[in-house]
Amino acid sequence: MREYSGKRLLLCIAMIVGVAGTLQVIVFNKRQKLHFQHHPDQRFETPRNNQDSFVAAGPPVEGNVAAVGMDRIHLSVAGKLSPYRCDNPGQYKIGEKLRVTYAQGSPPTAVRIERL
Repeated sequence: MREYSGKRLLLCIAMIVGVAGTLQVIVFNKRQKLHFQHHPDQRFETPRNNQDSFVAAGPPVEGNVAAVGMDRIHLSVAGKLSPYRCDNPGQYKIGEKLRVTYAQGSPPTAVRIERL
């Protein structure tokens, strides 16, 4: 069996840690830039009150919750998924029937969510 010197071993460990740290920084910076690219309004967002500047985008929509994300819910309306941004999506369960009144945007922002 071959013996390795302590200096060589420490150098290899330092190189592995350095490369892993660099890759992590590159990946997380890219992921953060992609997030801000898709959601530019959340970069320096302050808590907002949607009811002060409410502009209805249409009549309320009724549907079942198909998925719950970090900042939005996805409703299944007539077989089509529609995302709606809301403040606390974790309180809704998948399969629950909701009526959503929303404001314009991409994705639309839910102003009022009622359970049916």
